[in-house]
Amino acid sequence: MRWLPATLWVGLMLLIFYFSSQAGSPENSAGWIRGFLTWFAPTLAERLTEEQLELLNYLTRKVGHGTGYFLLTLLGYWAFRVSFGTERIPAVRWAVGTSLIRAVLDEVHQSFVPGRTGTPVDVGVDAIGIGLAAWIIWRRSSR
Repeated sequence: MRWLPATLWVGLMLLIFYFSSQAGSPENSAGWIRGFLTWFAPTLAERLTEEQLELLNYLTRKVGHGTGYFLLTLLGYWAFRVSFGTERIPAVRWAVGTSLIRAVLDEVHQSFVPGRTGTPVDVGVDAIGIGLAAWIIWRRSSR
C-alpha cells in the first residue's frame, strides 16, 4: 500500500503524456462533445452553432487542463508524504514544483505533435489547478 500513491501519481503523468500525444486533439474532443450532447441532450445539440461548439470545446479543454493538474498535485503530495516519507511542507513544495515542471514539459511536447500547439495559456490554466490543490492541501493540513 505504501507505493500506491506514487504508482497513481506516475500513472496520471503517463496519462497526461498520452493525451498530449494525440494529433489533432481539439477536433477529436469537439467530436466527442457533440456525440455526448447528441446522446445526453439532443435538442441542445441540434441548436448549437459551430461557434458555440468551438467555445464549449475550448472551455472543456481548459477545465480538463486545470482539473488534470489539480489531481496531479494532490497525487504528488500524497506520493511524497506516503510513498517517499517527506514532511508536509517539503511535500507540498515538491508536488507543486514537479507539477509545474510537468505542465511546461507537456506544452513543449505538444509543440512537436501534429495539429497541436504548446501555449503559455495552458501552463497558466495548469498553474491555477496546481495552486488550488496546494491551497486545499495547506488549509487541510494546517488544522
